[in-house]
Amino acid sequence: MEIALIGDKHTIYGFRLAGIKKTFLIEDSRQEDIRGILKGLFEDSTALILITEKIAEEIRDILKEMDRFRKGIMPIILQIPDSGGPLISKVDPMRELIKRTVGFEIA
Repeated sequence: MEIALIGDKHTIYGFRLAGIKKTFLIEDSRQEDIRGILKGLFEDSTALILITEKIAEEIRDILKEMDRFRKGIMPIILQIPDSGGPLISKVDPMRELIKRTVGFEIA
């Protein structure tokens, strides 16, 4: 099982230094390319897909579409802040992931 990262160049370089080998640089987020990358990661043995918040916001519809390729709860898609810092969000993605996995909200 592997970890993959989809992000901007600064985030990619930092995670490469930390040992993450499966990285995908998205400078110009063309939706066909991102759809292909995600489809490959869903079919591969990738357990965790890290994606920067800004890119996740741009491709929200693709992420929802990719849920149909999910086998069980794998791979887990986790949104992380990019090199510019976190986005202000009304929904906490980690809380939503736990709620979807467990079946109820943990306070």
